[in-house]
Amino acid sequence: MTPATLNQKPLNDANRLGLDYRIEATRFNYTGPIIDVHTHIGTLEASRLYFKIADLFGVTKTVSMTKLENIDGIWDDLGDQRDRIEFIAVPNYEAATEPGTFTTDWLYRMEKFREKGCRIIKFWAAPRGRDVHSEAFHLDSPTRRESIKLAYELGYRLFMTHVGDPDTWFEKKYTDAKKYGTKAQQFEPLEELLDEYSDVTWIGAHVGGWPEDLEFVQGMLDRHPNYVLDTSAAKWQVRELSKRPDAFRAFCGKNAGRVLFGTDIVANDSNIDFDLYASRYWALRTLMETDYTGPSPIVDPDLSMVDPSLDEKSTAELCGAGIGGDVLNEVYFGAADKILG
Repeated sequence: MTPATLNQKPLNDANRLGLDYRIEATRFNYTGPIIDVHTHIGTLEASRLYFKIADLFGVTKTVSMTKLENIDGIWDDLGDQRDRIEFIAVPNYEAATEPGTFTTDWLYRMEKFREKGCRIIKFWAAPRGRDVHSEAFHLDSPTRRESIKLAYELGYRLFMTHVGDPDTWFEKKYTDAKKYGTKAQQFEPLEELLDEYSDVTWIGAHVGGWPEDLEFVQGMLDRHPNYVLDTSAAKWQVRELSKRPDAFRAFCGKNAGRVLFGTDIVANDSNIDFDLYASRYWALRTLMETDYTGPSPIVDPDLSMVDPSLDEKSTAELCGAGIGGDVLNEVYFGAADKILG
């Protein structure tokens, strides 16, 4: 599918092709409902623009990591459409430097999110978390184990986790393996928890954190029937899955019902930007359901980080996987609909 609006809009970091995303959104063949299970809709003003873009791209329900204090305002603004968004319990990252943010305050917030009816909780465990707190982001630390135990006791039965980061980051950012561990080591405590909390559905963010190695991710799925994945982190997924679109299409078919659509859109007052939000939906839908081969519209800083000879405005090659039929419906809607109930 060749874009119809190349070079019709001013260029920016979310639109290096000059696309009119409003027009491009109407050109996808899939017209069924879409559930986005991984967003960060942070504020009321940003949510208003976000939902306009969600409408354009067929997103009927959004699952968001939103600060506890901002939930009611977004719900109230949606009125009788408040079921368009469901919230994931998360710590108050705005207060990352405050004592107790990832210990006592987090335990308090877990209860308050639950009182609001939240069913999903996020246990973020990216290696860079160790720069923020010495042990709270290790999945096997006492602090983290305490929070997981409390979440289970409170009735959460959907745990989202982020344990891997791009291979490019392990190459360039996480060179101190003593501090950050190897990429494979990130998954060892997760596998223990998947067995320990076997009646919990665990959502592995970002294609399980290892889209570069679908064989490894397949092994995780094979070993743990309570493990599912989302497709969030648009730049990362476009860069890596475009290298093996046929393998990704086969992966989704083999694991129908266990691959959920997600974008990782971050919408806050500091970045209220139509192209920024729309580009993530256009790029991921193009990757999923079309045969497009060409440049992504989104600047990908990892490219020049790994190869300094590349321009800082470089974008990855985007190669569509051409997923269709029942498999595509499962990725976009069916799998999440079953899991969310």
